[in-house]
Amino acid sequence: MTSYPQTLAPVLDPLTSVQREAAMALGRVLVLAGAGTGKTKTLTAGVACRIQMYGMRPSQILCVTFTNKAAQEMRERITSVLGEGQAPFWLGTFHGLGARQLRAEPEVALLHSGFDIRDADDATALIRRLMKAMDPDTVPEPDTGKKCDVRQVKKMGERIGHMKENLVTPEAAPAWVRGLIERRRAARQMVDVEGWEFAVRLYQIYQATLREQNAADFSDLLMWPTLALMNDRAYRARWSQRFTSVMADEFQDVNHAQMLWLTYMSEYSRELFAVGDDSQSIYSWRGAKIGFIRNFVREFDGAKLFKLEENFRSTHHILQAANAIIARDPGRIPKTLFTQKGDGQKIEVLTYDYASDEADAIAAEMGRRAAEGVAWHDMAMIYRINRLSRSLEEALLKARIPYEIIGDVGFYHRSVVKDALAFLMLAACPDSRQSDEAFRRVANVPRRGLGAKALGQIEQDAQDRGLSLCAAVTTATLPAKVRDSLLAFRETISRIGQIPDMRLCDRLDTLLKETGYYTMWREAASEEGETALQNLSELVGLAEGFTRLQDLLEHAALATASPNERGRDRVQLMTMHRAKGLEFPHVFLPAWEETVFPGMGERNYEEERRLAYVSLTRAMQQATISSVGYRQGVSARPSGFIEEIPAEHRVTGWLRQQGQSKTRETGGRFRHTLAALDAMGF
Repeated sequence: MTSYPQTLAPVLDPLTSVQREAAMALGRVLVLAGAGTGKTKTLTAGVACRIQMYGMRPSQILCVTFTNKAAQEMRERITSVLGEGQAPFWLGTFHGLGARQLRAEPEVALLHSGFDIRDADDATALIRRLMKAMDPDTVPEPDTGKKCDVRQVKKMGERIGHMKENLVTPEAAPAWVRGLIERRRAARQMVDVEGWEFAVRLYQIYQATLREQNAADFSDLLMWPTLALMNDRAYRARWSQRFTSVMADEFQDVNHAQMLWLTYMSEYSRELFAVGDDSQSIYSWRGAKIGFIRNFVREFDGAKLFKLEENFRSTHHILQAANAIIARDPGRIPKTLFTQKGDGQKIEVLTYDYASDEADAIAAEMGRRAAEGVAWHDMAMIYRINRLSRSLEEALLKARIPYEIIGDVGFYHRSVVKDALAFLMLAACPDSRQSDEAFRRVANVPRRGLGAKALGQIEQDAQDRGLSLCAAVTTATLPAKVRDSLLAFRETISRIGQIPDMRLCDRLDTLLKETGYYTMWREAASEEGETALQNLSELVGLAEGFTRLQDLLEHAALATASPNERGRDRVQLMTMHRAKGLEFPHVFLPAWEETVFPGMGERNYEEERRLAYVSLTRAMQQATISSVGYRQGVSARPSGFIEEIPAEHRVTGWLRQQGQSKTRETGGRFRHTLAALDAMGF
């Protein structure tokens, strides 16, 4: 074993032999870190070794990751180990470090000192403005929606971003797009020729406008420094000679531009320390290229590969289930996770008829585990897509279980749900001041020309006359077009609100149709619009269970308040993508059905497999998988991933029903006797 300075003992002694060997290795190094195998600890030790053992200065180490949060956590870890001022000076995200590089030499992007950075919203607004200023005859007719609407603007922005991620300049864009079109035609794939050719013209105008404004968007921050590294030897030497080591976290997620940037920045030192796991590569839709991590050893002569396979998080049954699923990924770098934490409990596999049955059963089991001492925050529900959360939230609300949605807003917090409830409120009492907030929320949704000035006139007239805002539409002095639009809106709202004996769900559905709210979302950006319509469909279905508007609004208000109560111990709800990097003693994995996961259509099946691996390896003590036979109007069958779990590592039904449950107390503050829990309906 290689000796090391005593000052490094606190860092290196706690590591496994493989972790220690990897941290001390120099050159081109790939640390293949399986889930829960101490990735960050190894990377931190690698930084410490370079400073304390090999004499590298912190100012000459470049350390890059994907999020500001991860960069801050890494800085804190290194500082706690080495002391203040010892963290790499160049430690941050790709875009953050690229911005520093561009600030130093902005001329490579034809910019000047002090340039502005346009965020995603700013960039989208600029693209929209430029498209609307172009000759309408030159803007292609979209497949759905209108020219220059939200959907088309978003698509063009994505195409410009795609070209930048592939380091395609405005000048090179025509030839690059011709090649793309030819390749897709040769593969007999559909290709929007007119749309791509328009995107090229728009890109050229967009980039020229940014330069005129001395501004860069996020993609520019990495594209222009990378192009300069590629094409200017003096620039490349100047920058690569600054660093004695380049270190990259989450290497499985790098895209084309990021890989080239890392390669050139490490050219002089020939020191590239990459940490990642190809089995956790789940962001191809963001441009991540899994081939970079899988081809690392072939790409760099003399590269060293270290596999971290000892998992410190999960028990044997959980890891064997995850290993079995990921083993069928044909392109993976072989590795097998193992643990010294014991067998633990088998994977529970459950099947229900309907989503509501599944959600109620999970909520009941959570209640029982809480009674046995499990903290709410030690339990998590992880699902494939956000829209699945609604039935789960309903069950938790009904069972009075506190919860929090990570990385998304709860169902009743969502803008479209709040809009829909506002329509109902306004229709119920348009002439009451109680409906004023609802009027403010939806009177201009979809747009009816109601700006701040016109709304101010309505509010003043309402105050002067003692009217509701909706009633003041009939008396306020407004521009003719706005007045006509709002009067029509008021008539529609009032008429639907007065239809006798109309079910609440039907009234809501009719309001959404006749106010144009459904149409607005059908014409919106594809993903956003589809999600909005799914949420509205869920709400209409939910309203079937209520006969009085007051009860529905009260139900929504209570749901809205619960997740926002800070300081409470809460069950965690999140998507599979959001769960990456997290861990929980008890993990529930609902909706493992073929129609949902891996899903239908154009999803990348092997990436879905990697999502299954990521999801299972979030569990520390117990993992529960469930599916239903009928979800959202569609019949379903269990996901094929379930059958890939060996029989000896799973059990059908709840373990407690078979006398095998070994639930541990994990510090929960919500403990009840089982008798009391039965009385609560669990």
